[in-house]
Amino acid sequence: MEKSPSSFKTCSSDRLPSYLNPPVNEVVCGVRFQPPPKLTLPYIGILWSKFRAKYPRVEHAPTLAIGASQILIDTVTGVPLPRVLFKNEQDNQLIQFQTDRIYFNWRHRQDTYPRYENVIKNFEEVLDIIEAFLKESELGDFIPVECELTYLNHIPKRAGRETVEELQRVFRDFCWHEPPRFLSKPVNVSWNMRFALPEKKGHLVASLQGGTLKDNNTPVFVLNLTAKGVGQATDRSGIREWFDTAHEWIVCGFADLATEKIQEEDWKRENA
Repeated sequence: MEKSPSSFKTCSSDRLPSYLNPPVNEVVCGVRFQPPPKLTLPYIGILWSKFRAKYPRVEHAPTLAIGASQILIDTVTGVPLPRVLFKNEQDNQLIQFQTDRIYFNWRHRQDTYPRYENVIKNFEEVLDIIEAFLKESELGDFIPVECELTYLNHIPKRAGRETVEELQRVFRDFCWHEPPRFLSKPVNVSWNMRFALPEKKGHLVASLQGGTLKDNNTPVFVLNLTAKGVGQATDRSGIREWFDTAHEWIVCGFADLATEKIQEEDWKRENA
């Protein structure tokens, strides 16, 4: 029998849940910043030279924008400025750069999740290079506007189990009352919830949808936890403080949404 919510473990900055087999598939750290006015396309090639030893593969991708009217355009040609991807050889680390934002992604391949401390360290190394590049190229200051931390989790469904049964096994806030009723059991479920971060630092969005893994066609629940915002201080110390707060809320929020049963049996919670 599932334990009552009152029996869930406490979660705080000095007692974050930890798992031997977490379902995390990707982690994204990012900062959106004010576009340096002098940063034009040729400088992106110079920037790649700073990352090339560790991230030798390069690709273009569609530009990211807050809205359709806010796509960054080259003032000379009128062409949308690209998003450039720098990848390592193992394809498990990725830098995304465009003239108003920088992201670092860890992606699950054959490795195991290297933990937040490793991911944030790599991201801070990327920020060091970006800030130094802008300064030495006299392109302008690095002025953060918004930070983002995202955890993407793939939670496999057990073979032959109904969606409703699996949802109730995984998420403690989901329930579906049994018949008699007009509607049959849902074959798919999606939801989106938004929570305020403390001290007006932004918000956390938890979203759920169904999916299928490409490599083996395994059906999964995709649980995406994204924190966005910024603190009062936007220097490097302030940015790190924001990310630590966002990480705490994502990890504690993840544990708060999931049942104790799946945390202990499937994900092997260590500090049970």
